[in-house]
Amino acid sequence: MSNNSSISSIQYASSGCTIVSSLLSIFGAVVIFWTYGSIRSIRNFPRTLLIWLTIADLLNASGNLAGTIDLLVNKGADNDICTSQSVVAIFASIASFLWTLVITAHMMVSIQFRSDITRSSVLKILYHVICWGIPGLITVLAGVNHALGRYSKDDSVTGTWCWINDNISDPVTWMLLAGKGWEIMCYILSISILVLLKLKLYLSRRRLRELNADFRDQDTHYLYLWLLLWVLRVWGTVRFILYWLHVPNNIDVLIILQSIGDSGQAFGNCILFCFLDKEVMEYIKNTCRSNTAENVEYEILISTPKGSAVNERRHAYSTL
Repeated sequence: MSNNSSISSIQYASSGCTIVSSLLSIFGAVVIFWTYGSIRSIRNFPRTLLIWLTIADLLNASGNLAGTIDLLVNKGADNDICTSQSVVAIFASIASFLWTLVITAHMMVSIQFRSDITRSSVLKILYHVICWGIPGLITVLAGVNHALGRYSKDDSVTGTWCWINDNISDPVTWMLLAGKGWEIMCYILSISILVLLKLKLYLSRRRLRELNADFRDQDTHYLYLWLLLWVLRVWGTVRFILYWLHVPNNIDVLIILQSIGDSGQAFGNCILFCFLDKEVMEYIKNTCRSNTAENVEYEILISTPKGSAVNERRHAYSTL
């Protein structure tokens, strides 16, 4: 991105897409948290892992939103806000990839080996040490080596947010370490493991709950995590590979798709695990219907004159 006082039309378009996608992800994260707290029957271990993944995705979306607003306000200047957002971007994105791999490993062990070892107390602690500790360490290293900031050249591999700056001697290595390497590893492992598990489930003609009692039938959606990851994040990966190969990567359609996808993980998870989950969606519908009915009843009540027969009858019923 050009580091000057003007913002190009593609940057404005990318900013708009990032803002909308980030806000949708924040909304999606809230829905995931709300349904987890409200529906006791869905609170199994995979759903708990989804909560931690959603926290990482929420941080990432919030950081991208802040970085984009900073671009629009400060015209791309590399400042403290940009540096702080780079910290969030690196930490949250790596944490998201690692939590995705934890879910993948849990699905593999639970389905392939029918074991509950991945739910042990020791491993639960280890998940947090790895999924928050590694991103934290890499973020500190990037800060110490002055790698944080906005990439100001036209061959930037991000959208309108800050990540790795162009003042370091080996930006490709830092880009791999600070996100892209983990992203590519997550692509390969998640698709190879989850697709094989889906195939095994299909060939066995058995329900997921028959293989492990902790699962719900709707938990087969976790086997599509790889697809969601690829659909949303592959555009930025393509731009990075083009950059690595010294091929022009400032292709408008890729920039727009990356702006939507890199910030949209939490909303994608909301669609997959809430809106496409029959039990969760039924709860959401019933809650909306209940609230609508209460609002209608309240509107009728306050619009009815105090002395009317309807109001008197309502009062009589309420005192029974």
